[in-house]
Amino acid sequence: MSSGQVPLWVPIMVGVLGFAGVISAQLIVGRREERRWRRELVRERENRSHEERAAGYAQVIGAIEALDTVQFEAKRAAGVLDEHLSADLRQLTSTLRNNLGVVNLQAPERIRVMLSGAILPRLTLSRLLLGDEFRQEDPTLWETSQREYRALRAEMRRDLGMDAEDL
Repeated sequence: MSSGQVPLWVPIMVGVLGFAGVISAQLIVGRREERRWRRELVRERENRSHEERAAGYAQVIGAIEALDTVQFEAKRAAGVLDEHLSADLRQLTSTLRNNLGVVNLQAPERIRVMLSGAILPRLTLSRLLLGDEFRQEDPTLWETSQREYRALRAEMRRDLGMDAEDL
């Protein structure tokens, strides 16, 4: 071998090491990309869940407040409801029942438990207001439903990361 020549194994080793470096870099980049993609997927699911919960809470709160308005009018009518008020009361009671699914599906257990305390007195009050045997409804139904609703609304706001009144 002359002094100016490089042994054959040196360029082969350099080529193999270069190829191994490229492959290693691709594997590392691939793993990092996979981890980043998983984190983004989890974040997207959390955001979607938060948005769906917020929409469900808004629907239930809107249905409760609409029903409260009509129930208040019906209470003032002292059991003598016209067809329009009766129809509104039936429709809004039904709307409230129909809006519970999303919240029951997505809300944490503490909110699902509080939901029944805010809803059941309203449903009972609607039944009494619409019934033929209406004489004098139990005043605690209205008071209980209002107190439980305020607590429920505050807990929903906390769950969404918003400020909430201290009760």
